Amino acid sequence: MIDLTLIPKVAYDEMNAVHAEEVELLNNIENLLENSAPPEQINVAVDLLLDHTREHFANEERLMQEINFPAFRMHKHEHDRVLTEFQYVILDWRNKKDNSILEEYLTSDIPAWLHQHISSMDTVTAQFIAMSKKDI
Repeated sequence: MIDLTLIPKVAYDEMNAVHAEEVELLNNIENLLENSAPPEQINVAVDLLLDHTREHFANEERLMQEINFPAFRMHKHEHDRVLTEFQYVILDWRNKKDNSILEEYLTSDIPAWLHQHISSMDTVTAQFIAMSKKDI
């Protein structure tokens, strides 16, 4: 399980709230996997996480565009890369019906990526957003 207190905080509260929601969704899936939930239940939880992630990234990208964030393309590229990777993992899991595929990705790869991404790209982005919002 991801300990929310260990997730870095950024200078824009809206982003922190979205990150907390994402951690909750990830922890829910981990709980389902640990308790051998039926594939249908895991599938619903995975779809919720995927939808949330798409919305999370789209909102963040909209904010970056509104303030003309200089590193928009680089940040968006990283979002696109992770979404594509996540979709491939889901497809692989659905085809092979092997929970270890999903478990490895969502309990190891994504938490590590999330921490790194928030610590770097999101921290800089949030500072820029916070400064820009003060000027409005």
